[in-house]
Amino acid sequence: ACCGHTAKENRLSQSKFRCQVCGYTANADVNGARNILAAGHAVLACGEMVQSGLSLKQEPTEMIQATA
Repeated sequence: ACCGHTAKENRLSQSKFRCQVCGYTANADVNGARNILAAGHAVLACGEMVQSGLSLKQEPTEMIQATA
């Protein structure tokens, strides 16, 4: 949302977003993309690498493991 409020209730449906605090409305995917863009800009502005702590290595799925 424009105001920064986050809540599950803001997501009206799969495709609709409406902030319960400020009333901002948008397509949910567009709103999500804007949030990701803003987070990326914040990282670039501070000039540091940010790590999520999650492994980037993709593990084989159970089906692939079963057939291997």
